[in-house]
Amino acid sequence: MRPLIPLSVVVVVAIIIGIMGSSNYDLYVAERNQRNLQLAVDDCKKLFQQGIEQEECITKSLDVFGTDYQKEQWSQRDLYSINP
Repeated sequence: MRPLIPLSVVVVVAIIIGIMGSSNYDLYVAERNQRNLQLAVDDCKKLFQQGIEQEECITKSLDVFGTDYQKEQWSQRDLYSINP
């Protein structure tokens, strides 16, 4: 009966550490994706002149690294542009 108490404490601590590690990993992945997105967009701007190719490059970068909100903002960019 006595070995169950330390074993249960170890299991609870392991679960808590697992949850905290998972949370930190999600934060790390989000930061890494934002950093990679910024680098990819910068590369698109350097490689292509403003136009269709640059937009396609940025769209592909957003598809890979962007959040849903960023993708939505990018898809609605034409609604806000001032083109007569």
